[in-house]
Amino acid sequence: MGRERIIERERRWAVPAGVVALAPLVLYSISIVIVGRAHLVSGSSEAEQLASLHDHAGTVVISSVVRGIGFLLLPIPFLYLFRAAQARNPRVQAAMVGFVFIGPILFGAQGIVQAIGAGQAATDFVNAPTETTRQYSNYQKQVKESPDQIEKVTIYTDANKLEVQQADQVGDGFYQVDFANQDEGKIVGDLNAASIDNETDSDTGTGPPDAEANEVTSDDGTLQASQGLLFPAVLGLVVMMVYVSLQALRAGLVTRFLGSLGMALGASMILILPIAVLGMLAWTGFLGLTFVGRVPGGRPPAWDAGKAIPWQRPGDEAARDDDAIEGDATEVGDEPTDSESPQKAPQKRKRKRRE
Repeated sequence: MGRERIIERERRWAVPAGVVALAPLVLYSISIVIVGRAHLVSGSSEAEQLASLHDHAGTVVISSVVRGIGFLLLPIPFLYLFRAAQARNPRVQAAMVGFVFIGPILFGAQGIVQAIGAGQAATDFVNAPTETTRQYSNYQKQVKESPDQIEKVTIYTDANKLEVQQADQVGDGFYQVDFANQDEGKIVGDLNAASIDNETDSDTGTGPPDAEANEVTSDDGTLQASQGLLFPAVLGLVVMMVYVSLQALRAGLVTRFLGSLGMALGASMILILPIAVLGMLAWTGFLGLTFVGRVPGGRPPAWDAGKAIPWQRPGDEAARDDDAIEGDATEVGDEPTDSESPQKAPQKRKRKRRE
């Protein structure tokens, strides 16, 4: 494709791509406002969180859908940038364009599926039978005589309560027990001696039925499906950010700072996903302003030239300055004539040495 056609195509799609590049950040911010108005409980108690989520399940799903639409729009500006880099650099691999779609679409879908699954888990938890309370002596008897009936015991040290999860074949499921503070060491010792799985929770504000809430969440199939989508979604986003930013930088379509920042944000998703995603959306918004030339200094010259104009590496310009030689110069004309040519100095005759 000739340069004129490349420039014409990119000018025609610059404004739509720039507007769409700003949309994901705007929609993401709107989704935060929507879920923030629900005032969901965000403490350490899993049971309180599920109960609060059950009361505002519709709001959470709407928020995730708005956010998901933003991620579904994300491939458009990245595809525009990918095609621009590909038109200027034949080394850009055409097959890598798939990651422009895989990452954002899977990530948006994962958020929606997770919200639906969380709502289902919250409903199952709220509709479950209320946990019964048993005497400490009855609990001790079960530990000694029928340890195989107990699946797991959670010890809440702050509330001085036990939450006992019974095996599947036992009817009650979960029940809770109050215990004295001085009995904590004996409880752990008895459980270990009976080979019963146990966990100590010392967080403030936790207590029964948190273990049951956690079990309901872990068993929900929709939530498990959302967790299965998370890894390929994040991997797709990482590859998209790193590869497209790198190729755009090599072609001179983004500044050295913007290209390096894009690659750094992509790599950081492995460690700090929420912060990196927000940074990616802000980066994409600034990229949209670059498409339409609304950034300080305007668009890089590679856009208007229709060809790759790589940025100079640090030190290249200084090296050229060091190669220059200071001083006055005179213009050299044609070969001098006989009258203008300088006379040669007479050669000295070499004396012959007498023996």
